Amino acid sequence: MNAPGGLRGVLEAAQARRAAGTAFALALVTDTEGSTYRKAGALALVPADGTRTGTISGGCLEPALEALCQDAIARGQPGVAVFDTRDDDDLLFGSGSGCRGRMRVLAWPLPGAGDPLLDALLDAHAAGSPLDLSVSVDEANLGTLAFDGSAPAGFLPVRIAPVRQLLLLGAGPEAPPLLRLAHTLGWDTTVADHREGLLRATRLPEAHALLAMKPAAALAAAPRQPDAVLVMTHLASADLEALRALSALDVPYVGLLGPPGRRDELLAELEPALREALLPRLHAPAGLFLGGEGPEAIALAIAADLQRFFHAPR
Repeated sequence: MNAPGGLRGVLEAAQARRAAGTAFALALVTDTEGSTYRKAGALALVPADGTRTGTISGGCLEPALEALCQDAIARGQPGVAVFDTRDDDDLLFGSGSGCRGRMRVLAWPLPGAGDPLLDALLDAHAAGSPLDLSVSVDEANLGTLAFDGSAPAGFLPVRIAPVRQLLLLGAGPEAPPLLRLAHTLGWDTTVADHREGLLRATRLPEAHALLAMKPAAALAAAPRQPDAVLVMTHLASADLEALRALSALDVPYVGLLGPPGRRDELLAELEPALREALLPRLHAPAGLFLGGEGPEAIALAIAADLQRFFHAPR
C-alpha cells in the first residue's frame, strides 16, 4: 500500500524518521502572494538523503526546497527561502514555472529546532484540531515559534488545517474505492458495519480502523466526532438508525447514499425535530453529479464533494 498523501503523509513520515533516529527537516510555507501552487500552512519533509514527502510546487521549486532543508540539517539551524516567480525574468532565468507568485518557506532541522513544531503538530493531529502558530521571519530570531496565540513584531501567524476524519457507516461495494481515494488525499478513515464478513482487512487495507458495529454504536464509540459521516449500509433500517443518531450530533457533513426517493422515505420516518436538526448538514444523494455508474464512479463523486465541502471558499 502506498503512503498516504497530504499532512497525514508528512506526519507519518516524520514519526518514522524520528523513531529511526535519522535527521530530517520540516519545511513550512509561511506566507504567499499571487498565484502559488501551495498556500500558507503547507508542509513538506526532506531527510538528509533527499527522499522528500510533501510538495510546495508542481516540481519546479522542489530542488531548491531540498537544498534549503539539507542546508538546515547540515547547519543545525532554521533556514528560509523566498521563491518569487512574478517577474518575467523568472521564465528565462529562474524556475520557469510561470505561476506569477511569491512564497516564503522556512525549514527546521530535526532533531533540534524543529522538535517543538513536530510535537505541536502531532498533538493537534491527535485532537483533530487545526494548529495555530506564529513564526519569526526576522533574521535575528529566524524560525522562533510561538503557540500561545501571540504574534510579536516580526512574527507571522500561520494556521495548519487538521487531517480530516471520515467515518463510513457501511462497508458495501463503494467502500474499497472510496478508501483508496481518501488514503491518497491523506484523510483518516474508519469503517463500521455489523456484517463482519465485509470488514476483512485485506478488503479494506486503507482503513485506519474497522468497527464491527451497527451505526448508532459506532457513532457512540468514536473517540472524537468525525468531520464527515457517510451513511451507506444499503439497508433501510440501518440507514434510518444512522440518520436518527446523527441528528443529535454536530457532524458538519452527513452524506446519504441512494436516490432521492429513498432519501425522502427515510426522512419521512424521522421525528420532525430530528429531521430539522439533520437537514442543514445532509448531502443526499451523496456526491457531486459527475456521471457514470458503479462503485468506483460513486466513490469518486463522494470524494470530490468532500474535497469541495472542506476546501471551497466560503
